Amino acid sequence: MLKEREPVLEKLNVVFQVILTILCFDGAKWLTHEFFVPVQSDLTQYKTLLFIIVPLWLLILNQSNLGRIGRLKMYSVLFIEYLTSIIIGNVLLYVAIVFLDLNGVSRLVLGIFAILNLIVLYSYKFILSATMKYLRREGLNSRLILIIADEDSSYFIDRLVETKDWGYRIWAIMTDDEVIKSKYGQEFHIIPCVSDLSEVIDNKSIDEVFYCKSSLEQNEIQKYIYSCAEVGVVFRMQSLLLNYIKMQSTLSFLNQMPFLTFRNTPDNYLALKFKVLLDYIISISVLIILSPIILIIAFLIKLDGGPVFFMQKRMGLNGRQFFCYKFRTMVVNAESLKESLQAQNEQEGPVFKIKNDPRVTKIGQFLRKTSLDELPQFINVLKGEMAVVGPRPPIPSEVKQYIRWQNRRLSMKPGITCIWQVSGRNNIPFDQWMKMDMQYIDTWSLKLDLIILLKTVRVVLTGNGQ
Repeated sequence: MLKEREPVLEKLNVVFQVILTILCFDGAKWLTHEFFVPVQSDLTQYKTLLFIIVPLWLLILNQSNLGRIGRLKMYSVLFIEYLTSIIIGNVLLYVAIVFLDLNGVSRLVLGIFAILNLIVLYSYKFILSATMKYLRREGLNSRLILIIADEDSSYFIDRLVETKDWGYRIWAIMTDDEVIKSKYGQEFHIIPCVSDLSEVIDNKSIDEVFYCKSSLEQNEIQKYIYSCAEVGVVFRMQSLLLNYIKMQSTLSFLNQMPFLTFRNTPDNYLALKFKVLLDYIISISVLIILSPIILIIAFLIKLDGGPVFFMQKRMGLNGRQFFCYKFRTMVVNAESLKESLQAQNEQEGPVFKIKNDPRVTKIGQFLRKTSLDELPQFINVLKGEMAVVGPRPPIPSEVKQYIRWQNRRLSMKPGITCIWQVSGRNNIPFDQWMKMDMQYIDTWSLKLDLIILLKTVRVVLTGNGQ
C-alpha cells in the first residue's frame, strides 16, 4: 500500500504475531503435558528456547514480509508463505537445540508448536485480511482523493475504481483531456486544469492528491506540491516515466542538502550486517569441522603432482579483482590447453564450460561432482572478498564480454553458492543464469540465503554438482 503509516502497522503486526507465537509455544507445552507425556518440571531449557524464538521469529516474519496485511494476496499464497517461514524457523530451533545441548526439550512439544503456530498465525492473518477487505469494499477507512490526469491516466484510474481494497475513493479528476472527461464525467467531478488547486482543496475535504500525467513538468508539479503542503494534504506522483526506474528510492541528506537516491541493490543495513556475521560463523565452522576432509583432499591432490590450490583472478564487488581459491581439479597446464578446446565449449555467452572436460583429473571429477573443490573459498569469505551466498565470481575476460545490464551481478559480493549453483549449473543457458543472478539481487533476503544454503547441502550430499 501507499500509506506512510504502513511500515509502522507492519512492525506492530509482526510484534503481535510474535506474541501469538509465544502463546503457541506455551500452548504446545500444555497440550503435550495434558494429553501425551508429562513435560519436565525444570523449565529452564524451555525458557532458553523461548529467548531464541522471540528474535528469530521477529527476523523471519520481517524478512518474509508477513507483517503486511496481505489484502491483495491469494489465501493459498499466504498459507505457503507461513508454512515456509515456520518450517525454516523450526529447523533453526532444532539446530539451536543441538548446539546448546537442550536435551530436556521434548521434540513432541516442538512438533505441536509448529502445527499450532501455523494454524494460529494463518488464521489471524486470514481474519485480519478478510476484515480489512470487507471494510474497504463498504467504503469505510477510505481516503478521498483528487486526480490530476491526462490521456495516459486511464489505466491508473480504472485500477483505483476496480480495486476498492486499496482504500481510495475518487472525488474529482482535474483534466483538460476530452477522452478522460467523456469516460469519467458521469461518475466523478471534472475540474479544468486552469483551476486553482489550493482553492479546490480549501473547499473540499481532500485527503490526497494524485498527479498521474505522463509528462513531468517541474514548474507545474512544484506549484501543486506547494498547494498541498501548505495545508498538509498528501501529494503523490504516478507517471509512466517512473515505470522505467525499477529501483528503490529514498530521500537522503548530505550536509543538509536533500538528495533523492535510487538503488536496485539490497539496502537493509541490519540484514546485510547479519549476513556478514553469518558468513564468518559459517566459514569458521566449516573450516574447523571439515578440516580432516580438507587435509585428506590436499594429500590426494598432491599425490597427482603440482600445487594443491588453484588461484585465479576473479571479479568481486563492483568489479574489484581478487584471487579466488579452489582445490585444483585440473592438470597443471589446464589454462594453456583451454584455447585448443574452445570449439567444444557447451556454454553460451562468454563462459567456458565442457561437461566432460579432458583436463579434469580423477580426484578433480569427484571434487567437482560433490562441489568440495569450492571449500577453500571459505578463506575468501573470511578475507571479506566473498560471501557464502551470492552470484558466482566471474573471471575478468568474461566480464569484458558482458552486455551492460549483466554487470549488475557485480553489485553484490560474490558467493560460494547461488541460485544457479543449485538449479542445474551447466544445464542452464548463460542468459538465464544472468537473469537468475538479477532475480537474487532484486529479491534478496536472509530467508532466500537460507533456502539456497539448504538446497546446496542437498546438492553436495546427493552429488548433483556438475
